[in-house]
Amino acid sequence: MASAISTPISQKIELYPAEDRFLGPRPAVLVLPGGGFRELPPHEGEGYARWLSGLGIHAFVLSYRLLPHRFPAPLEDARAALDHVRDGDHGLDIGRVGVLGSSAGGQLAGLLMTGRVLSIEEGVTAPPRPDFAILPYALADLDLLPPPVVENLLGDLLPIKDELSPARHVDSSVCPTFVWATAQDPPGLPNTLEWTRALAAAGVRVESHVYPDGGHGIGLADGVEYGGASHEFIANVPHTASWTSACAAWLRREGVLVD
Repeated sequence: MASAISTPISQKIELYPAEDRFLGPRPAVLVLPGGGFRELPPHEGEGYARWLSGLGIHAFVLSYRLLPHRFPAPLEDARAALDHVRDGDHGLDIGRVGVLGSSAGGQLAGLLMTGRVLSIEEGVTAPPRPDFAILPYALADLDLLPPPVVENLLGDLLPIKDELSPARHVDSSVCPTFVWATAQDPPGLPNTLEWTRALAAAGVRVESHVYPDGGHGIGLADGVEYGGASHEFIANVPHTASWTSACAAWLRREGVLVD
């Protein structure tokens, strides 16, 4: 049974509009930070949002429900937020709408991309889906994580583990996607490779990058702290940080971003 959202979704979103120099309708991105459903690191929220704003993209950072709340609670929040970006009372002129999700946030992004409705939900039909996706070291398949981690994450939801593995539900209707990880990221690399395989096999337009240096959860990889606090994953890895330039070029090639 789906649990009710106790707080209006607009109060769970921090908005970072495109910089003032960008006029007219602009694309928008729903940002879903990672953090293993235990925290929402600012460098994967505000950090990404400020980068997107500088590209001329409206960014909406969602504080979705964390543990002890379990699925479908975070997925409910993500769907409601995607609806709010498209149709909400935020006063912005919105064009195409994408999603950016890192690590655990990438699992949520993947469930949005595939339109997956869980067997534990009732009354959910035609959930909203994004027009494009950006997946830094995003969770693709729970079988690629150590079993104790999965058991701790899912609790009594372990029987629906496969439903919660978004790469298993990819088909040709999934939006164009940009994925990346580093070779030094034990959870991120195999999941990024699985995203690449599943998307390509389904005929989805995908661009995939693997950078040689940097661990899991490094966000922009520019070493900048956000939210007034440091984080264990803050790292300055200049070559890996070039993923943002590659992603911006991809957004332009896909026709999402027009300067």
